[in-house]
Amino acid sequence: MIYSWQIELWKRLTNQFDRLPHAILLSGLAGCGKRDFARTLAKRLLCESASGEAEACGACLSCNWFSSGNHPDFRLIEPAVNDTEESGNESSPEKKKKSEQIRIDQIRALDGFLSVSTHRHGARIIVIQPAEAMNQATANALLKVLEEPTDSTLFILITNNKKRLLPTILSRCQTINFPKPAPELAMAWLRDSGISHAKELLFHAGGMPLAAADESLDWDRLNAFFRDLNELEVAGPVAIAGRWEAWLKENKDGTAAVDKRTLVIWLQKWVFDLLLMKLCGLTVYHTDRPQAVRAAAQHATLSGLFSCYNELLRIKAVAQHPLNPRLFLEDMLSRYARAVASGR
Repeated sequence: MIYSWQIELWKRLTNQFDRLPHAILLSGLAGCGKRDFARTLAKRLLCESASGEAEACGACLSCNWFSSGNHPDFRLIEPAVNDTEESGNESSPEKKKKSEQIRIDQIRALDGFLSVSTHRHGARIIVIQPAEAMNQATANALLKVLEEPTDSTLFILITNNKKRLLPTILSRCQTINFPKPAPELAMAWLRDSGISHAKELLFHAGGMPLAAADESLDWDRLNAFFRDLNELEVAGPVAIAGRWEAWLKENKDGTAAVDKRTLVIWLQKWVFDLLLMKLCGLTVYHTDRPQAVRAAAQHATLSGLFSCYNELLRIKAVAQHPLNPRLFLEDMLSRYARAVASGR
């Protein structure tokens, strides 16, 4: 699917289909639709009927294979599911968890794929997402493949942060930068998609429409999050942490309704706007709550808020670790409480 804010990029790329390099890097902030763009591009390059700026026909044998997820000339590489660990009871192994890294054996497994002819005598596409999930060993293994490209093969790497990629990887890719969508296009898409509170969500998502759409599912919890911050001085970090811990295990299927990293990001955005309010009286993420932001920033010092923001950066780095959730949340909220009271 090509979104309205991607049309110019799509036209530019389709005009050079006959001279594409062997590797391209789709780079931009999360939530702007890079993954859907990559999938649409891969399907179009494998399609046997489409031409010009048109997307894949959706009807040929290649498109049918692609839609069913078993095209022999396409590979998707992303963080894999870890092997199941036995829990002591052979009949009830622990749930498989998705890794945060792309493993080196996933890249090495491409050797056989690249050494044989394509099944339809056309293109061969490999999508790697997110590219920053490769550690140095995995990136070096990919680098060897990119240094000796095979005919009719295109690597499509997707990244939210190209600064985390090896310079040698970057040098072997043509980078396609995805800018932040124009607000009017993003708003139109959200409204056409039936997203309520589109304006508020778009600002909270930093202008990224797909991220805003994802957050729309958490609108009620997001409002509860702000109410809890407002009550923090009275209720205290322990009580609020108890409420948020319930969100981490709310879904019946065993998955968290909201994960720890999301809560850290929400608090980061809030603290950022407190800083901005202190500095120049503006907000970026919470334009619908200026009075609440101003009230929360009233008794805070700039140094206290800057320290809190830096602490949240460190906390986010370990948010995916198997830490005690209640203690994790209590610690984070206590640091925030100290920051907003630092000028009293």
